[in-house]
Amino acid sequence: MSKLEKLSPNGPAGALEQISVVDPATVVDGEANEKGASYMGDNGEALIVGVWESTAYAEVFSGEGYPEDEFCQVLNGTATLTDAAGNAQSFDAGDSYVINKGWCGEFRVSEGFKKYYVMAS
Repeated sequence: MSKLEKLSPNGPAGALEQISVVDPATVVDGEANEKGASYMGDNGEALIVGVWESTAYAEVFSGEGYPEDEFCQVLNGTATLTDAAGNAQSFDAGDSYVINKGWCGEFRVSEGFKKYYVMAS
């Protein structure tokens, strides 16, 4: 089946749904109140495409680190990623970034953070 779909920051149905992706055990500040929608990959495929937003919070990835390779384009707000060595980078609306599977550090987002993402497992 072939499908072509324009991405919308409000998801394919026009509104994002309440979701729970963030592991509460990794949260070190705030509370991730998340909404999102998938465009591709809902059925366990290796490639997942969607839109995700959250309230302000921070979580730490340690041990095995970030679970998947991910490309992100920030639509709103700011994400600040600080690696295990203390090197911080901030990404604002219009910026894009990639995180490699296994990355360790703190992932912190501002209120109203929203992104498009492409994840590969």
